[in-house]
Formats: sequence, structure tokens, C-alpha cells
Amino acid sequence: MGTAISTLSLSRLSRHVPLSLPRVLGLTLSLFVVADIRADEPVGIVRLGDTIELQPTPATLPPPAPFTGESSGENHQIIPAHPRFLRDDPGMPLDDGAFYLHAERATYDPRIEEEEAPVLSHVAEGALELLNAPIEPFATLTEWVTHSEHDTVHAELNHFPIGIQPIPSRPDLVLETNDRFLDTGFLSQGVTLPTGAVWRPSFWVFGTYRMGYNYQERPGNTPISELATRLDLFGQLNLSGTERLLVGLRPLDEQTSTGRRFTSYDLDDGNGIDGTNIDIQTLFFEGDFGEIFPNLDPFDTAGLDYGFSVGRQPMLFQQGLLINEDRIDAVTVTRNTLYGNGNLNLRITGAYAWGDINRNNNQADPDAQLVGLFTESDFRISTVNADIAYVSSNSNQGSLLAFALSAIQRIHGYENTYNTSFHVLGSIPTDGETAASGRGLLLFGQSSWTPHHTHDLVYLNGFWAIDQFTSPARGTLAGGPLGQTGILFSAPGLGRVGAPLSNQASDVVGASLGYQLFFNDSRQQVIFEAGGREPTNGADGEFALGSRLQQAIGQHWIVVVDGFITKQESRDWGPGARLEFLAKF
Repeated sequence: MGTAISTLSLSRLSRHVPLSLPRVLGLTLSLFVVADIRADEPVGIVRLGDTIELQPTPATLPPPAPFTGESSGENHQIIPAHPRFLRDDPGMPLDDGAFYLHAERATYDPRIEEEEAPVLSHVAEGALELLNAPIEPFATLTEWVTHSEHDTVHAELNHFPIGIQPIPSRPDLVLETNDRFLDTGFLSQGVTLPTGAVWRPSFWVFGTYRMGYNYQERPGNTPISELATRLDLFGQLNLSGTERLLVGLRPLDEQTSTGRRFTSYDLDDGNGIDGTNIDIQTLFFEGDFGEIFPNLDPFDTAGLDYGFSVGRQPMLFQQGLLINEDRIDAVTVTRNTLYGNGNLNLRITGAYAWGDINRNNNQADPDAQLVGLFTESDFRISTVNADIAYVSSNSNQGSLLAFALSAIQRIHGYENTYNTSFHVLGSIPTDGETAASGRGLLLFGQSSWTPHHTHDLVYLNGFWAIDQFTSPARGTLAGGPLGQTGILFSAPGLGRVGAPLSNQASDVVGASLGYQLFFNDSRQQVIFEAGGREPTNGADGEFALGSRLQQAIGQHWIVVVDGFITKQESRDWGPGARLEFLAKF
């Protein structure tokens, strides 16, 4: 006896029972049967009337034929069933128009040996499995401190139906006109342009507000103790599904020639800092040429689908390792959905930037101009990005050629599946080396996996910077290229505090190991991380331990609590902490 899930072929069923379309659709959705079965044993009778119902097989049905004893090996028998119950004739109707429903027969052949994993795989995956060991004590500690429940995988099936569950209401944006964000119902009529495009204008206002307290001890420097605020406010004019105009302000923090000045209050000396402004942080238009001029290609065969954007916009390539700008004046053109020769999808983007470019030292370079070609290719086993960018400048920061190649994929082991990405980046100065234009190579790798029977995540990231790798463009809050290594290497982007560990990529090797645990149906998460970096030029190394708690409150608010402690060779320990309230609206 065993448990099986069986379905009935409608094509075979229709030979015996006339079905209307509604009954076919209903039967398609209804005929899933869970039953205890023997080989080719009928599990029930389907009756079609005003409703579709599955009835248990009556006890008076003829029993299956006795076993023949025909054997194909030890503990393995081929057992023919009664001819009436063979799957070749499942539709033999009963007198009242019903027919038998049969389950699939599953057999097991013990003579087939399971494939053994290579010794090297056992060793490698065994070492990674050892890294999962702290998950359980971390989960127990967090449950005790926060009185929360650790999310675990429940494999048991519920024996009672729970019915259709209500969908939570969507929180409204600050302002929504005409077509609402993620709304249901009918689309508005729209306006047809002479080009053939149909535009349905709507306007949304949304943003993010952050308020927090930062404390960071810096050995050899004055500690930072401050209250800081930040507001990212956006207005979006939607014209169609592909065309929009986006304007963004950051009225509480102002960009200067050396960085950003936040509206904050220094608790150490009692001075306040005013960063209010009305500067335009973001202002760009993006669309698709083929969608704006559909009359030029009414049958969509000419390949005119070129996406483009123009204006002040954010720019991110190679996960921020190559370029990470939150505002740059640029124009981009993108050709998508190219394929062939094993390439499932190829995206090519050309970019030209003429203003508001910040260099690798996070400082503005008014003389800089940037051109780049960026590609993304989806293959069966990997997504490959190949990028090249050149920044030209007549200033003392110099000109730079940078390139990058990366591969993102899932590696299937014998015990687990691993998410991985590997990056190779290089920079070559063309006017001599400077702080913003250095010669170097950066090797960067990321890996993560989910431990068995949990929803948690373990990640292990590492890097090796040879000489002085520099990025063509990095925003004032982006820091160095190594911010993707972990929470200990990334700056919070709020106030004057920086990353606990330096994220600059110059003659250094390092890594981070982190555990991300989920609680209370993923409304709470905790990250524990250890990281370090060791310069290869003889300078002092650094090590740090840190944790982060994020707790959702309602539909808009998130509370973030950070704590860390750093240790640099020949210097004292440097603790730090953050408390932040973040609202999305």
C-alpha cells in the first residue's frame, strides 16, 4: 500500500463521456486524487452530472487478478491486474455513465545502484556544511532576546482545507492619479498619438524617509555621535507601460564638492548641521523607440525596440563594483532580446555621461566625460556580463580605462545548491596614476546557500585586489568598490559614519562570512557577520564582528538596529552602533 496523486487524461475520457467546455475546465481543476493504492487498483469512480464528484470504489467491484508470481529479481514482482482495471482501458463506463479512475503504478528496482559523489565533492561540501553550525545557536539566542519565532520549513500537509485566503490591502502612495499603482480593474481609454502610441497619463508621488542615531568610535580620531535624517522624494509621470518621466529630490541632505552634508545634530559638541536644499537629484525620461512609434513597424518585424534614457539618473554596473552612481547626467541606448548560438538573451547598452561625475575617491570631477558599453548574456548555465568604460578628464584626477567580466550562476552539488557570482575587474590609467585613476586588478567572488530545513541564508564572500583598482565613477555615498562584501564593508548612507571596515580595493585580500536568519514569517530578520581584510603591502590588517536586526512594523515602517566592533593591528578596539527608523510611502 502507498500514497499517490493521480490525474485523468481528458482526451481518453472524451471517448466515453460527452463533456461541455465548462465541465472540461472543472474536471481539469478537480481531478486530483490522493489515495492508498495497490498496483493498478482503481481508486474511485468519477460521476458527471450537474456537479463533478469522486466516489469511493464500491466494495462489490471485482477484485484484481491474483498474483502470478512472475518475478524479475529478488523482492521485485511484475503483477498484472484484472483486465478490466488496466490503464489501457480506463474508460470502461459503468451502467450509470460513470467510469473508473486509476492511479499510476510506481515500481522500484533495487538492482540500480545510486551514484556516489566524488571524494573531493564530499570534502568541499562537508566543509561548507560545517559553516552552518552556528545557525542553531544564533536562532536560539535571537528567539530568547526578541521573543520571536524562527522560521522553519514545515513539510507536513494540512489535512483540512483553509479556503481562499484574503489578499492584504495595498498601502496607498502619497499621491495617485488616474491609473493607480498595482491596482485592479479596467484601464482608462487613453490618448492615441499621431505616431500610433496610446498613452494613459498618471502621476504618482512616493519616497523613503530615514531618521537615525549613529555612534562610532574611531581610534585616533574623535568619536561620532549624531542624529541624522534623510528624505528621498520622487514624482513619476507615467505615460505608458514603457515611457515615464521621473523627478527626485533629497531635500534634507545636500551634495557638496567633497561629499554630502546631512541635516543632523552632533551630540558631541552640540552643533547642528543644515543640509536642506531644493536641488534636483534625479530627472530623466526613459522609453522604448518602437513603442513610441508603433506605426513605423505595425507588424513588429523590423526590430525597432530600442530602449533609451536621458537626463540625471542613477547608474549601476557589475553590482556596483565597476560603477555606482546615484546621480549622473547621461544618455543610454539599450538593445534587448537578441539571441542565438546558445545565447538565450543578450542585452547591449551604450552610455555617454557628460556631467556630475564623481570619481573613485567619491569627489566630483567637473571636467570628466564617460563612455561605456555594457552587455548581459543569459546562457543555460550562467548569466555573463562583459563591460568596458572610459572616463576622460583634463583635471589632475586623470583619465581611466576600466573593464569587467562576471558570471552569475547556481552550482548544483550533491548535498546543496549554491548561488555564486565571480567577477574580474581591471583599471588602466591613460594619463599616469592618480588617486582617482589607478592601475590594478580586482578578483571578487560571492556564494550563498540555504541550510537544510530552514529559510535562512549563509553567505561567504571574498576579494583580492592587486595593486590599485579604481572605478570610473562612484557616488559621494558609495564608498569603495568592496561594499558588496557584507554589512561590515558597506556604509549606511545616513550621516557621517562610514563602513566599519574599509571598502577600498588597493593591495588587499579579505572576506566575510554571514548568517541571515528569518523570524515571524519573515517580518523580522537578523544578520550575524564576521569579516576582515589584510593588506598585501605590509599595512595593518583589520577584523570586525557585527550584527543587524530589521523589524517590520505595519505596512510602512522598518526598524534597523546595528552593532559592531572592529580591531585594527596596533590600535584599540572600536565599537559602534546604529538605530534607524525607516518609512516607505
